[in-house]
Amino acid sequence: MKRKEFERCTPESVGIPSGAILRFLDRLEYGGFTEMHGLMIMRHDKVCAEGWWAPYAPGLHHALHSLSKTWTATAIGLAEYEGLLKVTDRVCDLLPEYMPDPLPERVARITVRDVLTMASGSETEKADYAADWIRDFFARPFEHEPGTFWRYNSHGTAILSAITEKVTGMSMIDWLDERLFRVIGVDKANVMCYRGEDGTCLGGHGMFTTTEDNLRLMRLYLHGGVWEGTRLLSEAFVRDATSPMMDNAPAHAHTPWICDNRCGYGYQIWMCRPEGSYRADGAYGQFTVVVPSLDLIVSINEAAYIGQHMSHNELEQLVGQIPQGPDHPLHGPQCTLNALFELLTPAIDPDVHKLPESPEATILRERMRRLAIPCPKAIPPYRSSGDLDLTLIPDGQGISFRMLHGMDKHNKQSPGAERIRLHTENGVLTVDFTEDGVARCILADMRGGRLTGKLIYTDHGEIVSDIASAAWWNGDRLELSVLWYETENHNRYTFAFEPSRVLIHKWTEAALPDPLAERDAIYQYGGQ
Repeated sequence: MKRKEFERCTPESVGIPSGAILRFLDRLEYGGFTEMHGLMIMRHDKVCAEGWWAPYAPGLHHALHSLSKTWTATAIGLAEYEGLLKVTDRVCDLLPEYMPDPLPERVARITVRDVLTMASGSETEKADYAADWIRDFFARPFEHEPGTFWRYNSHGTAILSAITEKVTGMSMIDWLDERLFRVIGVDKANVMCYRGEDGTCLGGHGMFTTTEDNLRLMRLYLHGGVWEGTRLLSEAFVRDATSPMMDNAPAHAHTPWICDNRCGYGYQIWMCRPEGSYRADGAYGQFTVVVPSLDLIVSINEAAYIGQHMSHNELEQLVGQIPQGPDHPLHGPQCTLNALFELLTPAIDPDVHKLPESPEATILRERMRRLAIPCPKAIPPYRSSGDLDLTLIPDGQGISFRMLHGMDKHNKQSPGAERIRLHTENGVLTVDFTEDGVARCILADMRGGRLTGKLIYTDHGEIVSDIASAAWWNGDRLELSVLWYETENHNRYTFAFEPSRVLIHKWTEAALPDPLAERDAIYQYGGQ
């Protein structure tokens, strides 16, 4: 595939002050609510600022979580434009082999549009994608009339994927490649998508693409479904996809500070506060935001912290116990959107398309070129060599080194390490451990850098990439930092050495201020 590259330019040449982008970066980097991975800013079809925080990089695909949903909705839109279905079609007519018998009246009335807008009428959702998950979807209770009740539902999006695969006769990713990727310039070989046990692409949360892939997708919507003169989506589909088709404010009444989740919902696309703006959105801040009035697209990959990684259900339990407001620190993704809408977009005049060049453009370019996630500080003298075998005591819970991208295709969570051996030599920490009876290894740099590795899980076809570093604290605590750099996951493990045992704690980056405040496992010395 040969794709047309976007023109690169200075922010001022498209009417954006470089200083506004610098202030936006300041908030993102020093606000304490996120770990940035990638950022691209486009105006008037030109990329005026872009950067990735090393080890993240332009061509590295990144877990999308629910931003996958917008790709899946687009697959439906492509099928609609090709005449393979209509959004008014009943789902029971498209997937008759999965319908319960007798067919409930509400299930019979569910349309493709209802599923696109998260309005199938069900309040429940299972967490797995077992072999019969599609049949189970339609066997669940549907408490509301289709089209009248909004409830976020990843299984519903996977139903859209199943519909796409049924009407096209190919996998959703192959369909996207044939009708979309090759046109807009996305490399299929660099796209990953999880599948259910029945082989269906799980388009509700399982895709991996690059920061620029996501920008290209939403540029198609900004241009009304047309790419370089070729129409791919119908005007009506794009209009409805990017309009508030459903009111989602009642569903977020318990978290009013997450204000950009209350602005309406289209076809697997969220509306935003600035009038006419919308976004593709995945957990932990996988955002591609479109502001049509400014002809602006901002594509972001990050690891924004949700209430110390609380779920929305857990946040709901905090109502009445915490102050409310749009800048509430418990929700990092909203803080990212606040930064965008407070610092960047207000600095752009919709009627000004070019500004005088500024010295700040050079400062910005250099800053974007040097972006990096800091390594733990090496504290010499570190222990230069030695071995330590750690055996889990009988009632221990284990320490999880394996970090999948949320879920593998069998929905099995890692049980954690059963035995750990630490070895330090020439500034490199080797962590050998057994997991499910299989020997694995992580290498960590103890000299202020990082070492790259891969953990291969042959049973699940999984290759998990990691970059690790380590450092001593006060001579008796060893901190291991593991960044799973195709995802938002950045884990730290602290080994606190006592006379006859080691206390090990695992936590997610910035989730807990004191790494020993909660202990995950206690190991005893098996030898030294």
